[in-house]
Amino acid sequence: MNSGNFSTEIKRCEEFLAEKSFKKADESISNAIHINRDSPYAWYLKAKVSIGLLDYQNALEACRNAISIDRKGEYIKLKENIENFIDLQDGDLALAAYPNKIDNMLVLTSSKNIRLLSDRKPNKMVYIGILDSIKEDVCSNDSSHEDIYLKVKGLSERFIDLDFIPNSSNNPRRVVGAYGFKRAAIDSNSCKTVQIGSMIHELAHHLLFEIFKNVIMYVYESQNTDTIEAFGWYSLTSNVYWLLMNEYCAHTVECYYMHLNNYESFNNILRIKKDLDLKRVKEAVELGNGLAGDIIYILDGFFTDEVSKEIKMQFCSDRVILMKKGCEFKSDVKLGDEEKFNMINSILKETLINVKINFSYGELNQFKKIFADIGS
Repeated sequence: MNSGNFSTEIKRCEEFLAEKSFKKADESISNAIHINRDSPYAWYLKAKVSIGLLDYQNALEACRNAISIDRKGEYIKLKENIENFIDLQDGDLALAAYPNKIDNMLVLTSSKNIRLLSDRKPNKMVYIGILDSIKEDVCSNDSSHEDIYLKVKGLSERFIDLDFIPNSSNNPRRVVGAYGFKRAAIDSNSCKTVQIGSMIHELAHHLLFEIFKNVIMYVYESQNTDTIEAFGWYSLTSNVYWLLMNEYCAHTVECYYMHLNNYESFNNILRIKKDLDLKRVKEAVELGNGLAGDIIYILDGFFTDEVSKEIKMQFCSDRVILMKKGCEFKSDVKLGDEEKFNMINSILKETLINVKINFSYGELNQFKKIFADIGS
């Protein structure tokens, strides 16, 4: 075996793959496999090249060859993703079968629908219409409860299911709230003020999801479906920068109404995820600022001056100590409307492209199943 030639062909294949020159990549990887058929990585590259050439059966066979030599996790995952995909019809051909109702993963990730995210963006009038439609639900909430805790709880339960779970105060990893898939968990051992803050925080996550979901429905002129809901939430959680944006937005909304916030979950992501691109973190924070302003606009129909006074009274009653530690990446800059609309569509487009390139249909489909179970 000529190891020098083998390494050269592998490197050439990787370069051609990065350029999406799949025919040239196929020639290089075929040469590499001819030199050494026992390299699992060569077969793995062959699978990725075959995907680029839309030859899914060949890709599956190449994956099986790689796994027969080395049962590496990424080889097995690619094989499973190909198997999940291989039975689906081509998305572009299936589009006609789903007028005004996108509820199929391949339809969602078709080249036509990816292009739509560049071609059809909400303008200011459309976007304000989306915010106002959500705001109507907020304003129609019954806020007649005398207790401010019950008022905020009632508002939250209009949009999401709440689970009140006692967490031990001795737990160093104690979490006072968490949100996902239209459901929030709130620490019932916390005082009412902290629980109110947690409910506002988790509701902000949900309203951000509602904004993204409605933008998707506008772009595709589609009714709401489990697929669209899965796509909306996956877009906000599958990328560390958009997860940061999601957390920053929710913390900013909570801080606006409660003044009781140390951006803990946002800071934790920054500490855990090393070597982040600070330019992208800055973009995420600025987008989070802008979207927090939109959510505050939605919620201001509920949080009147009177309600704000009641929150302050509850704050004093619970004798809550203000948290001094703040956000580790604070910015007061907000994106302009046009930048914001472009970035929302960019997030959605980037998510779909990554699903298609990485064959992450299994993960997205799992999100869809969860939303389907919620709705059933």
